[in-house]
Amino acid sequence: MPYALLDKDERVIGALVGMPRDEAWGTVTSEVSSVLEAARSTLYGNAAPTAHRRGCFSLVASGISYGGGQTEPCNRNNSPSHQRIVDSLLAHRAIQRIAGFSSASLQAYAPKLYNYYSQTLNALLQHHPSLRRNFAGSVFGSATFNLGPQTATDPHIDHLNLPAGLCAITALGRFDHRLGGHLILWDLGLIIEFPPGATVLIPSALLCHSNTAVQPHETRYSMTQYSAGGLFRWVECGFQSQKAFDAAG
Repeated sequence: MPYALLDKDERVIGALVGMPRDEAWGTVTSEVSSVLEAARSTLYGNAAPTAHRRGCFSLVASGISYGGGQTEPCNRNNSPSHQRIVDSLLAHRAIQRIAGFSSASLQAYAPKLYNYYSQTLNALLQHHPSLRRNFAGSVFGSATFNLGPQTATDPHIDHLNLPAGLCAITALGRFDHRLGGHLILWDLGLIIEFPPGATVLIPSALLCHSNTAVQPHETRYSMTQYSAGGLFRWVECGFQSQKAFDAAG
């Protein structure tokens, strides 16, 4: 059952979306879990995951980024071997279904925000033809595939995402969600069961969040979609940096 997350004024600030009413959804997400495990094996073999700001697990990312010293929005840069894997993931029908469901969930719970994402992404693609969208059926600018094999994020805030935006997270893998893989929203004091195949929408740039570990014999992956705040600023400033916009008066 889906639940909306509300602030004290009963405004929607996120949603525990759950899963679509589709008897085949379990097959879809199981297939994606297998695809992500194969991607991890191809890219990293038996090497131990490298620790980073969000935890100790393998990942690949794709999409349009802007920030961190970039002079304009650009496609995320991957090595040739990583890009081949990313392209295969983006083209996979089951992954496209998850991407589309996440985008449709944003439209259902935050229609004005959805329109802002859609209009901004379309404007970027029209003005910069070299930019590539991840999925035809999604308004999010970027996606990250957390390849585990036991993805458990440390408490963090995704400070480069749109501050007033929402990030879509879909849990994947084979684990007992009653024993691990919980989503923790630290600022709200919530610990939430987060089963494989379920999706949530959270303001990841504002709320500190993390996941609990799964059991030693289990696997957990996840797919996230989001948009960098800098992309919206770039479009609002007339397809230029804020520094250039301010200098022009």
